[in-house]
Amino acid sequence: MLLGLMKKGIYILGNTLLVAMLLLTLCFAWRVVSTIFFSHTSSALGNLLLYKWMAVGIIGYAVVHRFVTKNISWLETFSHELTHTVVALIFLRRVHSFNASEKSGQVSTSGDSGMSLVPMTLAPYCLPIFTYLALMLRCLIAGDALWIYDILLGVTVGFHFYCFKTQTGNHQTDINKYPLSFSYLYIGTFVLFNILILLVSLWPSRNVFNALWLFVTSSWETLTNLL
Repeated sequence: MLLGLMKKGIYILGNTLLVAMLLLTLCFAWRVVSTIFFSHTSSALGNLLLYKWMAVGIIGYAVVHRFVTKNISWLETFSHELTHTVVALIFLRRVHSFNASEKSGQVSTSGDSGMSLVPMTLAPYCLPIFTYLALMLRCLIAGDALWIYDILLGVTVGFHFYCFKTQTGNHQTDINKYPLSFSYLYIGTFVLFNILILLVSLWPSRNVFNALWLFVTSSWETLTNLL
């Protein structure tokens, strides 16, 4: 009984923290939307054009995904298990095995409890790993080649969109391992967060690193204003 109460208390605390994170993310979303559509120094159309080449890459991947299906399923499974693995390594877990086939996959790591288990378990639905890698390398690309790189960036976004579409659902043991309300609140919060970081990373003089820092400072400003 005591164990059950402790478990329930942890989920209540987790949901409370997630709601707080979601509210901070929504405040940041308003700041991003205001900058794009209601800026006093640039037009909304001009701001939206910053994403045109990424949009080309997303559309291009949608076409490829529609007509070139060979190995796509395996690659989606591979990225799913790879994301589990990367987050496990970040949390200093030992990886015992990694398996990815066309229909299923599995990663075995050390430990089966702890605060790091939720981020590891739900990582594939929240972390577009190839997109973040592309954003980190984008800082090194020369300006005259940036449009080509942004098309490739869009391809990664399209890829992860299809991964999310095909892999997310109540049937997933990663998701139904926890109460569904908790899992989907967690996933929804971080999907919104990722979209905002992606949008800000393509602004002039911005990149993924200071986009993340902008979220931190914006959230801190919101909290201090509330307090």
